[in-house]
Amino acid sequence: MAAPVYVGLTDKAFLRLHHGYGAPVISQTVTVLANRLTEDELRAMYAQLRSGPFMRRVRRPRVPFARSRWVLADTALPLCLERAAIDDGDALAWANDQAQYPLDPEQGYGWRLSAVPTRSGGMVCSCVASHAIADGHAGLMAAIGLVQPELATTAGLDEVGRLRDDLKDGTSRGIAVVREVVSEARRAYRDPAHRKAIRQALSRRDAKPEPTPLGWREGSIIATFDAAQWKDLAAERGGSPNTLYLALVADLLRHCGSVGETAPLVLMTAVRILREQDQIDSNSFARVPIMVQREWLDRYDLAPLRAASKAGFGAVHGVGAGGISRPRNMPPELIDVLPEAVVERLADIPPITVGMCSNMGVLDPFVPTVMRNGAEPTMFVMRGVFQGIDTEQAGRQPIALATWLSEFDGKIQWVLESIKPEMAHTDEELGFLARLVAEAWGLKPLHVSSGGGSNSKTAREFS
Repeated sequence: MAAPVYVGLTDKAFLRLHHGYGAPVISQTVTVLANRLTEDELRAMYAQLRSGPFMRRVRRPRVPFARSRWVLADTALPLCLERAAIDDGDALAWANDQAQYPLDPEQGYGWRLSAVPTRSGGMVCSCVASHAIADGHAGLMAAIGLVQPELATTAGLDEVGRLRDDLKDGTSRGIAVVREVVSEARRAYRDPAHRKAIRQALSRRDAKPEPTPLGWREGSIIATFDAAQWKDLAAERGGSPNTLYLALVADLLRHCGSVGETAPLVLMTAVRILREQDQIDSNSFARVPIMVQREWLDRYDLAPLRAASKAGFGAVHGVGAGGISRPRNMPPELIDVLPEAVVERLADIPPITVGMCSNMGVLDPFVPTVMRNGAEPTMFVMRGVFQGIDTEQAGRQPIALATWLSEFDGKIQWVLESIKPEMAHTDEELGFLARLVAEAWGLKPLHVSSGGGSNSKTAREFS
């Protein structure tokens, strides 16, 4: 019998974003096809995804202090197949619209499959999922079910919860919570700043934010490079392909207005630390901060950055150890039972601007089998979107530039999202900066796809 899949602290952090305290984070796979799939083929893909780990919802315990669990959902959002064809150049803009569709992961509506034909005779497919049910790796393991269905396991999700199990879990955790309350009381007694933060979080009552007028929105581009050139250049500069990726992101971050010429260049890199196969956990990564020295970039020298990133990866903490999952580094069991609004108010956003980096690796094995047989995929990328983020929300979080790197069909795909206006006000500005930085390092993009600006159809409808 498989062990239950509990809702972890990182899962809860992303679930909180769906409750109006922030912008929901959405993982998305975008596939551009030279030839169209039939409706039957799309429905077969949809049915396969419905039998995999995307099909989950939250089951709350009946016993105080017992942990919430992920269990199988019995329904899902329907397949969306649009009939009106779009221009090929609007593929990323259409994908941005799909990523803005409202999801409800706690109730089981945490993912959506959609497709649209292109006027050239091809098709664009999108699969979005709340980050609460699938980070990049978990999303790929759900997609691998379209290639190897046996890997898309739902083990642990279909187990029926028993009252005695909840009683046992609640009792042991209740004892742990009492101990952690005593520990936190002692810490608050010794630390006036910590005491003040706890008091404010427990006493303050925040009204739900009012919807803001449509204004600045997250910008999106995808820059495509020849993978061989990327790898050769990385080796010449004393690094790996991933080190070159980190250098480009850090160099691009220098152009952010909230970083300036003297502020530190901090990258938050995603490190996958859970098992590779049968990935059932919703979030399998931890964030590792890497400080990048400007002189390394001025010299175009990857060797010291590679050493710094290796040291950071070697000191990685566990899933759920970050400042959003465990604000003020409070004990995990106590954080897990506190009201969500209190945990949200405890979060202490650092007064720095950072760049987020996620290397998704080689994606060729994850391309659905049905797409390989005649559809001729020309692009297959995994990315993330901060759903509905606006200027005010952008100012309350530290990420200015969110990026993803992947390789498919001999090409490197560098996906960039500007999460602060100070990073880029338009897609055109973001694309210009990406080209500028890449060419300074000796890389010439094969092409740059744009998200089409801030006024997308779905952003207008669902903002």
